[in-house]
Amino acid sequence: MEAQQYKLSQTIAAHNGIVRSISTQGDQLLTCSSDKTAKLYEINNNQYHQVTLISFFEKYIYATCARINGGYAVGHDKQIYLLDNEGNPLGILDGHDQQVCSLKSISENLLISGSWDATAIIWDISQMKQLYRLNGHKYGVAVYGDENLNFITGSQDGILHSWSKETKIKSVEAHKDIIREILPSPLGGYITCSNDETIKLWSKDLELIQTFLGHKSFVFTMKIHMDQVISGGDDRLVIIWNLDGTPKQTIQLPDTVWTVAINNYNDIIIGTSDGKVRVFTSDPIRFASQAEIEGLEQEASLSNAKQEGGMSEEEVQKLPGIDKLKTMVGKKEGEIRLFRNGNKPEAYMWSVASSNWQLIGDVIGGKGASSRKFFPGDKYFEAGEYDHVFDVEDDHGITKLLPYNEGESFYDSAEKFCLREGYSKHYLQQIVNFLKKNTSFGQSQRQKKSELETMKEQYAQQQILQQQQAKKQIDFQYIPYTQCTYYENMNLQGLSKKLFEFNAQVSEELKLTEKETLFFNKGIESLGQQSVYKTVNIENSVCIIFIQKLIKWDPQYLLPVYDFFRLFCLHHSSEQIFAGLEKGMNLFLNIFTIVNLQPVNTVLVRLALQTLCNCLKHNTNSCAILYHLRIVKDIILSLLDTDEKNVQVLSNLILNLSIGIYQRNGLNDQASEMLSETIVTFLQYQQRDPETIAKLVTALGNLMRSPAQQIREQCKKISYGFVQSLVIDTNNEDTLKCLEEVKLSMQI
Repeated sequence: MEAQQYKLSQTIAAHNGIVRSISTQGDQLLTCSSDKTAKLYEINNNQYHQVTLISFFEKYIYATCARINGGYAVGHDKQIYLLDNEGNPLGILDGHDQQVCSLKSISENLLISGSWDATAIIWDISQMKQLYRLNGHKYGVAVYGDENLNFITGSQDGILHSWSKETKIKSVEAHKDIIREILPSPLGGYITCSNDETIKLWSKDLELIQTFLGHKSFVFTMKIHMDQVISGGDDRLVIIWNLDGTPKQTIQLPDTVWTVAINNYNDIIIGTSDGKVRVFTSDPIRFASQAEIEGLEQEASLSNAKQEGGMSEEEVQKLPGIDKLKTMVGKKEGEIRLFRNGNKPEAYMWSVASSNWQLIGDVIGGKGASSRKFFPGDKYFEAGEYDHVFDVEDDHGITKLLPYNEGESFYDSAEKFCLREGYSKHYLQQIVNFLKKNTSFGQSQRQKKSELETMKEQYAQQQILQQQQAKKQIDFQYIPYTQCTYYENMNLQGLSKKLFEFNAQVSEELKLTEKETLFFNKGIESLGQQSVYKTVNIENSVCIIFIQKLIKWDPQYLLPVYDFFRLFCLHHSSEQIFAGLEKGMNLFLNIFTIVNLQPVNTVLVRLALQTLCNCLKHNTNSCAILYHLRIVKDIILSLLDTDEKNVQVLSNLILNLSIGIYQRNGLNDQASEMLSETIVTFLQYQQRDPETIAKLVTALGNLMRSPAQQIREQCKKISYGFVQSLVIDTNNEDTLKCLEEVKLSMQI
């Protein structure tokens, strides 16, 4: 019986940049991207759901691996960050001189890393130090190692090296280009992949056993799963191979495949250049809907058709034949699908009015295709056949398609191209000149390529010039503001005395036992050791006591409880409370109850708000408060009429929240919208003092300077009119200039 084929199970819009590396561990998935973030997902009801956004990285992330003793290692620039299973940093391995590009966990305490500094390093994690450094490579190094301290490395020159500790045993010319990945073979040797488009199976002594041929471009990634090899690369293909080098299944993706992984459910997880992570499963119960599966196939077909050389014959044969035109129904007006007419791919558009597919032209490539080229259409250029579809690469290496029909206005086409790509009209004449030279004048392909390269250089120079000019014109000094306000003053002796005095007065079921009292006394003592906070742990029992007993005390006894927890939130051990599935929900709900008590206990409310402010100190706590932002919004809006001192704390809380959203690109789709609405409502409700207004306007400025476009758009939509008409009655120059910057940020 033939094995079940892999089909799409889930598509995750994970990142705003290339997904460079993914790792799985248990029910978790860690994704890392060129957008300088990592995200942690967990499986629930057969679907991955985001639980943590890790955004303290400042540069691209190229490599990650799950550690054998739990947690992850992440290659961030020259360093390796060790994370726990919740995404919190545990330590940093510092020793490489350039970008870390390859990571493998060898054992509980051993890790091997490869870097573009042409070295590999074996690390002892228990002592956070280097054991061995392997030299003699060229540029980026791919690595693998085992517990017997045998290591395999490969690099830019295609040479594969075997090592015993620091001693090189053997070197072979394995590939004709850079070696991207090295893995242990199920047959006892090794397997490698390369930019030379091949995968090779090696014996333990580095004797070649088998070469896998099938990829059409660079092979960037591999994973071994039982007796299968799963590979992916720049040809947008994931191929599942038998160990004899024969392909079992090919999956076409819409963009370059940079990384693949296998989870505990035997699913294949794929990360691509479009920022998406796609899960493929062989379990029919977990297949995505047929519409989603067909949607991905169509997206991949259209994307592939736009590439140079068009569709291969194999891809054409996979398209539905034109006999399916009458039975396949489109989902919306203008939907485009590809069908096969004999051996020729054709593009059809769905018409709702006539309830049928209408031919709009041949597709690039494929046997029997016409010389005209198909363009899928966008806001400025209609979908259909064109005499020319020029590939123009910008300075980021991204291809821009420029469609043109003979006889059309050069100026109209050039202007539409500039509008679509956001280019200055200074480019207009250059593009017109290019079209004149490369259309009816019949220039050679070599001349066309030369002209395109010239355009690319001119675009790059113009963009750099524009960026420099923009930087001179808009030199923001006040936003983003990223210094959170924390409430750190303490009187631990008075706190302890009052807490245990109240403990004697509460009901028996909520009273701390003698053992719990010892735990709590030790916890209070640890809070006083501020100079060694990072090395002192407060036992998890303290968190359990807080949630199961103290938080349930009658409000009249809660002052010392919140005085303690306000300080506890500044200690890294507090992350235990916010790390679970509920992410500290009990705390947020308890604070909501406190602020709505009648009569209001203003001192208790202030301590509770200060606790929320301090939640922005650590990553897990910060992610939790942003996750529960809807509850926090209700807490803030319940205090529109609160006293002046609490208004000051509220303004600091809102500013802290804006910093959290700015640094983490939000944590849910509505974070910016909720906070913007809260700020505007809070300011409009009654006249606030200038200092409070300045802090809240700065919070809006933080949202407007977010690198995430969605956050900026949400903030602008909610607050634009209010901010543009806002006048602050103050002589403070810094406040006035800050307001000016926020207004300006909403106009660009």
